Amino acid sequence: MYTVEFQKRDLPHAHILLWLSDSNKLENAKHIDQVISVELPHPDLYPKLSKVVQTYMIHGPCGAARFNSPCMKEGRCSKFFHKKFRHSTTIDEDGYPVYRRRDDGLFVLKNGHKLGNANVVPYSPLLLMRYQAHVNTEYCNKSNSIKYLFKYVNKGPDRATIKITDKENESTEMRIVDEIKRYYDCRYLSSCEAVWRIYGFDIHHRWPAVQRLTFHLQDQQPVLFKDDDRIDDVLHRNENMNTMFLAWFEANKKFEEGRNLTYAEFPTKFVWMSQQKQWKPRKQGYSIGRLTYVPPGSGECYYMRILLTKQKGCIDHDSIKTINGKTFSTYQEACQELGLLADDKEFIDAIKEASHLASGNQLRRLFVPLLIMNTMSKPNVVWDATWTLLADAILYQKRKDLNIPGTKLN
Repeated sequence: MYTVEFQKRDLPHAHILLWLSDSNKLENAKHIDQVISVELPHPDLYPKLSKVVQTYMIHGPCGAARFNSPCMKEGRCSKFFHKKFRHSTTIDEDGYPVYRRRDDGLFVLKNGHKLGNANVVPYSPLLLMRYQAHVNTEYCNKSNSIKYLFKYVNKGPDRATIKITDKENESTEMRIVDEIKRYYDCRYLSSCEAVWRIYGFDIHHRWPAVQRLTFHLQDQQPVLFKDDDRIDDVLHRNENMNTMFLAWFEANKKFEEGRNLTYAEFPTKFVWMSQQKQWKPRKQGYSIGRLTYVPPGSGECYYMRILLTKQKGCIDHDSIKTINGKTFSTYQEACQELGLLADDKEFIDAIKEASHLASGNQLRRLFVPLLIMNTMSKPNVVWDATWTLLADAILYQKRKDLNIPGTKLN
């Protein structure tokens, strides 16, 4: 996904977000160092790369060396340069990378000042050599960074507020101020952006296309109708109508190729024809599927969504919860059989640990929120393992209230 933006200096720049495939994901600091660098290449070993880094990827001078630098805000660099030297790449407590910057003695002269690794902007040697331009490359694994990029799509163009007055005829007499007439909201459009839009170049782009996949429990498909529709007409109109989900079952019966795909993978090989209410083999293009989000508190629908990310070639609702030839009565049980749910041991251990200091009433106050928020996959298992602790003091209180010393828990 990318967004092209035009700053006041008129030149365009792009914010680009790439998702890496599982086989190419950067899983540790070593992988990050192989792709991103913040160090000056040795000019004797990598002369071409060294020249490009010196030209495009050096920040400064700023700070004490140049107080009037554009990056200076309130006496300090708004980009937080110079950076500290570090022997290795680490991930901080917020999940952001702190790149390796070794004090190796290499430097470049810029405006009469020596700038070393502490002033290098993160870059990818491959991309830098390919495009010969300023290409700031960062490792992104936080949703905040992703949302920051996506907001560019909807933030709108730059605007300026101007005031038009006639000083010669302006009098000191009190008059009614018409703010709509007096103030004009003007859109700022640079010459580069004007040309960019005249030629129809993309400002925003997302690839690949994403097909939102709907699903529902058996006999619980949504039905649309107007307030004044007769119930018989509504039933007749929707009696045999296919949904996207039911059409997936039919497609798996008809097309052998689809039986090796999960529901989310189906749009890569098939196209949803909304008018005909059926899936057809894809002839061109590419798309990926995304299952509609379902909160954990939705019960069986939530567990069915989990199964749809694993089960392939399903032809009906029962086949979704069929594991190794055995059909389970609920989707939750099928998830448990596949090991897709936690064993709730952490909750059992937490209650047992809390029981050393907490009263029975406090333990019950801990257990109830876990039930309400559907945090536990099998609440009955947690209850069976901890009920004696959770019931602490209940028997004593009942004996006291009923005045029956021999009362027992059943």
